[in-house]
Amino acid sequence: MLTWLRDFNYQQNGEFMESLDRGQEPPLFLSARDVNDEVIGGLQGSFLHQWLRIDVMAVSSNYRSMGVGRLLVTEAERMAVDRGCRSSYVATMSYQAPDFYRRLGYREVGCLPNWDSHGHDKHFFMKDLA
Repeated sequence: MLTWLRDFNYQQNGEFMESLDRGQEPPLFLSARDVNDEVIGGLQGSFLHQWLRIDVMAVSSNYRSMGVGRLLVTEAERMAVDRGCRSSYVATMSYQAPDFYRRLGYREVGCLPNWDSHGHDKHFFMKDLA
């Protein structure tokens, strides 16, 4: 059954399937440190098919609203553009950072209402980088 799907996908979009076979670049890990070299924030993501995917971005509660998250995302976007990426995407929960990403120029492209079955929505954002 999977062979049928793979064969169909190769017929319809061989270039994409070949790129999947080649694999993606190593994961992206960025960290922000204070003057004592303690980690105060970090971002984990990946690059694939001219896209930056932000998987995790977190900042210590003592350093929030001080521009640390903005610096992490901006650096990841810069690295993505250097690698030929044209877009970025991220998913975040309604209680996490949807407004943060909106302020950085991301636009919402989807939402799963009550995704966690506890009343919280999952928001999907993207940004054109090029």
